[in-house]
Amino acid sequence: MTATIVPLPMERLEAGGLAPPPPTPSELSENQRSFLDRFGYLAIDRITTPADVAAIRTEIERLFHRKAGYEEGMFFDFAGSEASDGSFNVPQMCGPHRFAPALLNTEFYRNALSIARQVLGPDAKLTQDHVIMKPAGSAGPTPWHQDEAFGDPGLDYHEISFWLALQDVDEINGCMSFVPGSHRRGVVPHAHSGGDPKVHAVDCSAAFDPALAVSCPLPAGGCTLHTTTTIHGAGPNRSAAPRWAYVVVIGTAPTPATVKRSYPWLEGRETARMRRRRGWLLRGGALVQGWRKVQAKLGGR
Repeated sequence: MTATIVPLPMERLEAGGLAPPPPTPSELSENQRSFLDRFGYLAIDRITTPADVAAIRTEIERLFHRKAGYEEGMFFDFAGSEASDGSFNVPQMCGPHRFAPALLNTEFYRNALSIARQVLGPDAKLTQDHVIMKPAGSAGPTPWHQDEAFGDPGLDYHEISFWLALQDVDEINGCMSFVPGSHRRGVVPHAHSGGDPKVHAVDCSAAFDPALAVSCPLPAGGCTLHTTTTIHGAGPNRSAAPRWAYVVVIGTAPTPATVKRSYPWLEGRETARMRRRRGWLLRGGALVQGWRKVQAKLGGR
């Protein structure tokens, strides 16, 4: 993936060692808000503390170890069709907070919620969260896409995704990259990833120049923000260690689409995840899902 690298600022030095870390932000500056509105993405070098990052990663690795949510289709292969031997190209888990509620008691989540409400209004709340892990030495990139391309074409979504780096990330292990200003194009055409309807991921098939993309390396505890229509992707993990990212999506209620449209790339999809989920719902999962919605409403989420 070809992209322009934006260097991180140098750490400040004081006599006797490094300066104390600045407080983690719970709101954006006017310049940051203007940048997000103009370009559709934003990078923050530090949204939470090292201790918070360590706690989040511990919870997530525990969930991944037991493949929490696999039977209900919440643990699946984002970039592949799931091999018969049970291996995954790029494993993803949706809704990890359902299995580890402590994830919503973190400084990261509190700061993300505060920032989202600053941008979207006081009614903004959690709409989803997920984890993506790229195994060491994995060759597959995250395809260029817009998040809203996975949604209902009859709705417009008003959400911000917060992508938290759980270790230092750069172009070697697959940091995020964004096409500036692409969010103003609305939802553009996509296609089945690799032409395979059994794969969860979709690829942006609209004309754009990937060379214009901006790469966003981050230290652990850094975060990127982007809107639902910002074209983005991430390169493969060519490092010797897994690359972990925790994503929280916060927004207000969707509204009827202002433009009539269809998403043919979602038609005819039949992934292993979808089949597992249908079976789980029929075996009583619908009751579990209903109870979770009640709990979320009572909890203000």
